[in-house]
Amino acid sequence: MLIKKELLQSYRNKTVLISAIVIWLLFIAATICTFLNYHVNNKQRQAANALFRQQWEHQQRNPHDAAHFGTYLFKPVHLLNVFDSGINDYTGNTYRVEAHIQHEISNSEAENSDTAMRFGNLSFALILQLFVPLFLLFITSNSITGEKEHGTLKMLLAQGLSSRKLIWAKVWANYLLIIVIILPIFIIMAIALLFSGDMDLLFCRFLWILLTCLVYYLLVALLGTIISAVSNQSGKALLSALCFWIFMSIIFPKLITGIANRSYPLMSRAVFSDLVEQGYRKGLNGKDPYAARGVRYINSLLKKYQVNRIEDLPFDIDGMTLQFNEDYRTMAFNHYFKEVENSFNQQQHFLCLSGIFDPFLSAKRLSMALAGSDFYHHEQFFKQAQAYRNDLIRKLNMQLAVHGKDVKGEYVVGLRYFGQLKDFSYQLPPLSRILQLEKIAIISLTGWILLLILLLQFIASRSLALNYAAV
Repeated sequence: MLIKKELLQSYRNKTVLISAIVIWLLFIAATICTFLNYHVNNKQRQAANALFRQQWEHQQRNPHDAAHFGTYLFKPVHLLNVFDSGINDYTGNTYRVEAHIQHEISNSEAENSDTAMRFGNLSFALILQLFVPLFLLFITSNSITGEKEHGTLKMLLAQGLSSRKLIWAKVWANYLLIIVIILPIFIIMAIALLFSGDMDLLFCRFLWILLTCLVYYLLVALLGTIISAVSNQSGKALLSALCFWIFMSIIFPKLITGIANRSYPLMSRAVFSDLVEQGYRKGLNGKDPYAARGVRYINSLLKKYQVNRIEDLPFDIDGMTLQFNEDYRTMAFNHYFKEVENSFNQQQHFLCLSGIFDPFLSAKRLSMALAGSDFYHHEQFFKQAQAYRNDLIRKLNMQLAVHGKDVKGEYVVGLRYFGQLKDFSYQLPPLSRILQLEKIAIISLTGWILLLILLLQFIASRSLALNYAAV
């Protein structure tokens, strides 16, 4: 009865009703913006993939020249990326495949959009993680102080209603109200997933995102009710709740990100590129120059095949030396990239641990990970694209080495060969791996829930009449 009464009271409250309407208008705007953006980006990627595939298949050229011509790989976009774009707008979506050069992922959305760079795009995650908790704190922080100020608290307690029942009725009524508001958007997302063709791949991730939101909102409802229970005036309670929201959602994440960047600084792109080039030219130890390595490699081939002249080798030496140098450049790139990767991993671990002190940070990291838009998924795309690139360049060089020796003039291949080379296919990491990586975030949210429940139980064990008397 108490919960029903609270829900009816919220329904009749014009401020609550207007706030709910505003949230739904934001949802509608986000739906239009994000699904249009998803449709356009997906269409552009498919068109670009088809164009590059057509160009690749219909070329007539030397295999190594084809390696220089190269191609482009695009980070795939699915509906959960639409839900939470995470860092995708800032990390790029295109990988260039080219011989002799190990490219990084480029062409981020934010590069061409000042608004996206400054404020980020309007997404479901932004609304659910920022505006909905603010609304929930607004209604919960006023839940008990409103009873005090209207003089109804003393009447309710005098009728034999316990403080514990009253407090938990407030918590569950406001929590159910938020569920009623947000549930339709998740139903729409589920229907969209059903018709997207990625249902089997993404649905479990979607359910975990829903669970994350529900847990986080319960946490916010508990926090807001605690603030209301210990406050004597609605104005002070609302101000306290607003301060909590600003600190958890804006100040602390910015502060922690800045500390992570200063504590584990990244090597600049110019320095990294110079190190890779010097490592390739002079050797990783600085004492193995490019020319000497090449001579030593050719001599090892002559010895292996027991011949005295390069012309007597059973393959085209150009293809073999090209691949040898390619392997060494890749080794130099990976050698120095480990340092960059280590700095990234240290930053991510620091941010993950910081989520213990801020449940918003934990909820946001978990949401991005489940949506496939966090740093780990970006890193996985890069590694898979790099592996595809290395394998493709090796196939082209070895094609030249194996079949180019006895050809008069330039060795050229065409549609039959290029057409049988496979396209790049990005594989999402398994959900179990994501949950393992984000176990600290899961533990953090669970721990905060238990802590706030214990605190609320402690407050409820003390009669609210004592606080009411102090008003």
